Amino acid sequence: MSPSPQAAERSFPKPGRGGLGAQTASVPPSCSTSAMSRTDSHPGRGLAGCWRWGSQPRLLLPTVPISRLLWLLLLLLASLLPSAWPASPLPREEEIVFPEKLNGSVFPGLGAPARLLYRLPAFGEVLLLELEQDPGVRVEGLTVQYLGQAPELLGGAEPGTYLTGTINGDPESVASLHWDGGSLLGVLQYRGTELHIQPLEGGTPNSAGGPGAHILRRKSPASGQGPMCNVKAPPGNLSSSPRRAKRFASLSRFVETLVVADDKMVAFHGAGLKRYLLTVMAAAAKAFKHPSIRNPVNLVVTRLVILGPGEEGPQVGPSAAQTLRSFCAWQRGLNTPKDSDPDHFDTAILFTRQDLCGVSTCDTLGMADVGTVCDPARSCAIVEDDGLQSAFTAAHELGHVFNMLHDNSKPCVGLNGPGGTSRHVMAPVMAHVDPEEPWSPCSARFITDFLDNGYGHCLLDKPEAPLHLPVTFPGKDYDADRQCQLTFGPDSRHCPQLPPPCAALWCSGHLNGHAMCQTKHSPWADGTPCGPSQACMGGRCLHVDQLQDFNIPQAGGWGPWGSWGDCSRSCGGGVQFSSRDCTRPIPRNGGKYCEGRRTRFRSCNTQDCPTGSALTFREEQCAAYNHRTDLFKNFPGPMDWVPRYTGVAPRDQCKLTCQARALGYYYVLEPRVVDGTPCSPDSSSVCVQGRCIHAGCDRVIGSKKKFDKCMVCGGDGSSCSKQSGSFKKFRFIHYFFFLLPPSWTLFWALGIQR
Repeated sequence: MSPSPQAAERSFPKPGRGGLGAQTASVPPSCSTSAMSRTDSHPGRGLAGCWRWGSQPRLLLPTVPISRLLWLLLLLLASLLPSAWPASPLPREEEIVFPEKLNGSVFPGLGAPARLLYRLPAFGEVLLLELEQDPGVRVEGLTVQYLGQAPELLGGAEPGTYLTGTINGDPESVASLHWDGGSLLGVLQYRGTELHIQPLEGGTPNSAGGPGAHILRRKSPASGQGPMCNVKAPPGNLSSSPRRAKRFASLSRFVETLVVADDKMVAFHGAGLKRYLLTVMAAAAKAFKHPSIRNPVNLVVTRLVILGPGEEGPQVGPSAAQTLRSFCAWQRGLNTPKDSDPDHFDTAILFTRQDLCGVSTCDTLGMADVGTVCDPARSCAIVEDDGLQSAFTAAHELGHVFNMLHDNSKPCVGLNGPGGTSRHVMAPVMAHVDPEEPWSPCSARFITDFLDNGYGHCLLDKPEAPLHLPVTFPGKDYDADRQCQLTFGPDSRHCPQLPPPCAALWCSGHLNGHAMCQTKHSPWADGTPCGPSQACMGGRCLHVDQLQDFNIPQAGGWGPWGSWGDCSRSCGGGVQFSSRDCTRPIPRNGGKYCEGRRTRFRSCNTQDCPTGSALTFREEQCAAYNHRTDLFKNFPGPMDWVPRYTGVAPRDQCKLTCQARALGYYYVLEPRVVDGTPCSPDSSSVCVQGRCIHAGCDRVIGSKKKFDKCMVCGGDGSSCSKQSGSFKKFRFIHYFFFLLPPSWTLFWALGIQR
């Protein structure tokens, strides 16, 4: 049984499209503050999560879009070299260089070898790079469809190509680079030396008009290995079946995503639409790569559909709920049923410039169903494009698809602790997303439970050719003026006179005929120039040299196992847990999250319970509701609740299903029974975190002990003997056989007359 899908919407102020909404300032600035909050406001559709104006400002932090594919490739290459990624810092040298492209065309015509030549001065030596497109990371995984009147959005070769090759013709050398049409980013291995090259933020082109300045760093060889995500199967019977191993394991999930843009997006963005969509999705993907989500979730765009004028696509209108229903029905027609099909996608997201409205206001920026990621009919979301901060709207809505609730919901309050609901992606009031912890403990717990319970089964297949996303910081492609235009309209410009830089983007506008500045409290996009040799990062203005720390991914490693927790039962066979975290080191900058078992469990307190209790452990849990008249106001109380076994599906055995003895009605009173509860009266298996796990007759998980014919646990059948006898009565002789312990002397039999 999957979680009950519920609609969730997200709201946000939309100046010029249904009210000004944003905080504004005249010039000179005079601010009247308003803000955004999220409330539940969609009756009849279940839980609705909205982002609305409230009492506090909201801050959205676009994240750094760094290509996962490039660094996976680099780490693979580095793993082949004994001197790569040392455990301790290596001595480094660096210099500013200007790569020179030697051949005229990027990739020659059809049939010709695709080769690119670069000349690179490096520490007194000239390196000739002979590069070709890497077939292992080709971009053929992205399918772009134009439905309706397709505008010419693409022209020429698409920047963002992965290249491999050799250096100075040396077959032992390795060049692994990402090329975006001019700049180079990656690693060179040549004659035992490792060189890292990346564009210099704010660098100027060379005299020939070629690539701009690059930073080239040289690392000296060193022995040893760097941190690894060491995954070892735990000993013994902690993982006796593949299914159970997945239950408490951190597994890579690949969310194959269909991205759809409607005709209003085409009209607004024009030729830059594809690049813009991929930039937004890169920031959303970066959010899902943050370790605070406590799972290796990879958001991958595999198909991009652009709807031109005249195309009969989904019905996009003011009603967010109706638009979502229409889009969900429409996108299903584009999908293929088999998850192994390359054209299959796991979820779909629609971007539109349509002014979306909720029940009472038009502040809605997005909507999605809750807990539906592998449901082909309902794994979908809609987002109203509102600038680069739409990346967090997309992340928020996809969070709902992963069964996440708002951080102010009742189940989350206890998990997040006091004051822990305002600085995360799923927060009710988005004042500022904490760049160090964008996902709350509640969000991490809900997605972990959701995946552990098998609802993410469709996400285990890896795309055949993952799509690369932009690797440059978004502020490099979209300056402050352009960011204002994306958010407030084409006439808006950046208000430079409002300090401090990077913290909040203030943009020009007009209110009642007066010029003013307005903000939505989102920071400048990462990489936006904020001064000489300075750029923004996480709302701070940093020197460009400091940005390099945000460019290099760091894979995570498992920390030590924690101590065993409390036993779930004091007798009769309970369960206790131990866990470990991906903290040695913590993944950074999109680095790989640890994979493998994160939680282990074992049996405890297996001794018999004292005699005197007439109720079984499951009966006790049902009886605890006998006096809960507040839950059953229409029934005469108190009730007499007893376990219900008949008609309960095997997959629901570990839910607390109880029946009212007098009325005959039965209900699921708890989604899980207490750990250690027997799955059924005639089974020794026990429930662990909602799953039925095999246990022996000795109440030990994983034990192979069984009752013998004498009903002795683990016995060999020698504690009882076979007794036989006969008697003659009436016309028939009947034979009866009994198994009796040796100490028994009583023998009895029954005769039946026919």
